[in-house]
Amino acid sequence: MTRLIFLLLLALPVPSLAEMYDAEYQKCNKLTTVGIVDCVGVATKNWDRRLNDSYRALMERSEVEQQAPLKATQRLWIKYRDSNCAFYAYGPGTIAQIHAAECMRAMTKARTCELQAANNMEGQVDSECG
Repeated sequence: MTRLIFLLLLALPVPSLAEMYDAEYQKCNKLTTVGIVDCVGVATKNWDRRLNDSYRALMERSEVEQQAPLKATQRLWIKYRDSNCAFYAYGPGTIAQIHAAECMRAMTKARTCELQAANNMEGQVDSECG
């Protein structure tokens, strides 16, 4: 079980810099540092709500044997996302706030899109997922 979870974590998509600063971020980029962080935070909350909806839907349609690994993977993913974005938060200067906020948004979006694709056998996702 631990090996399976480890392998699943290795397969998780990590947003590249291009994904981190996509069109959704660019809508916020014309503001002050505080404004950018707030704007990106609003987008993150939206993606987080969608993430939770996608996770619940996938849990409901998954086989009983799949539910425990999915739950464990989701918990580990949250720890990973939070630790990964903390790296950016502790960077130099006030720009670190923007990088950390954008990391949270981009990673949450990527995970949401991944769960949506897993929930739809054909891999269909919202248009915002690309």
